Amino acid sequence: MAKKPTKPHTKKFRTMAISILFAIVVWFAVIYVNDPDITTTISDLDIKIIGETALREKNLAVTGRADIPPLSVVVTGKRSDLIGFMDDIYVQVDVNEIKATGEYKLSGTISLPTTRVTVEKENYGDIPLRVEKLESRDIEVKLKQTGTLKNKLVKSQITNPKVTVTGASSEISNVHGAVATLDISNMTTDRSDRVTYLLTDEAGELINTNETLESTHSFVDVDSTVYEAKTLPVEPALTAELEKNYILNKEKTVAAPSAVTVGVSSGNTAERLIARIDKLDDSGNGNYRIEPQEGIYIPPESEWIKIKTDAAEKISAETELNVEPENTPEGHTAQVLNPVRVLVKGDANSIKPENLRATVDLSGLSGGEHILPVRLDSDNAVLESEYTVTVIIN
Repeated sequence: MAKKPTKPHTKKFRTMAISILFAIVVWFAVIYVNDPDITTTISDLDIKIIGETALREKNLAVTGRADIPPLSVVVTGKRSDLIGFMDDIYVQVDVNEIKATGEYKLSGTISLPTTRVTVEKENYGDIPLRVEKLESRDIEVKLKQTGTLKNKLVKSQITNPKVTVTGASSEISNVHGAVATLDISNMTTDRSDRVTYLLTDEAGELINTNETLESTHSFVDVDSTVYEAKTLPVEPALTAELEKNYILNKEKTVAAPSAVTVGVSSGNTAERLIARIDKLDDSGNGNYRIEPQEGIYIPPESEWIKIKTDAAEKISAETELNVEPENTPEGHTAQVLNPVRVLVKGDANSIKPENLRATVDLSGLSGGEHILPVRLDSDNAVLESEYTVTVIIN
């Protein structure tokens, strides 16, 4: 049969706990009721500059705070006062009398929050500060989107991307831009936002050290439009200028990527994207921008694609072609009276007579004699001028 715990042990522990608690209460009572005077050292004092506004009016600014050595002070006061006001003790330095750039060593003054605290010893000497000229720089704020929307793309544009930043010459020289970040993950309709931005350096990295930099405004206005996402093929094409002298071999010209996901507005029926090739070189390789289209939003990261171009210089040749009638009216026959002699321009293979087919369109015509324009049925050859033939419809 198990023995029950003896009550004397339980009673003994309870008595000890009560005694310890009572001792702690008595100790706190003695400390806070008597509130004795103590002397202590406060290290790493904050520094407050007096007169910076007046200095800026002189087109000057204080820098070099990070180079100031640690400051400390020995103070005496009631325990409760030191505990309550310790964070309010600091060193202040007056720069009102400074009128020019340079390196300065200035005396500091201890600021105390109450007369019940006194200074026993100041553990610092003159405080080194640097004064520089203020300069301004205009920068552009770029937008960065975070988050995604299923089957949607969001076009976001900053309406006021230019801002003016002012600061000491050593800091302003490091400022080359700014970035504003917009989360689109909960965006369901078109909207406008005010977005704060952060300054960036020449490498695009955020600037974390800032003593003097100020901007004309701390935010930019962003307008966002929500589009349906759609993947469209990209078709390479020559510019009108290049088409005058070159033929693009579409079968051997390759775009990478061959298709791009874009934003499409409601009602837009576009089935393809065009990338215009505006230059040709021996390598045939190049980066080309997708041509903008109304109602289509092309994300910035997808605007440019690589194209391996196969194009041949056009040559001209004179040749005689038989012309075939097309779309002859029902119940009729058609006869083209004579072959046509034409000047054709294209690549060497395409302008061979056996690879050319000339036609005339008889759609909507009735019986009789007609003079009609000749059409060339070819992707890689064109007629150098307009030609006509006589067609008799019986």
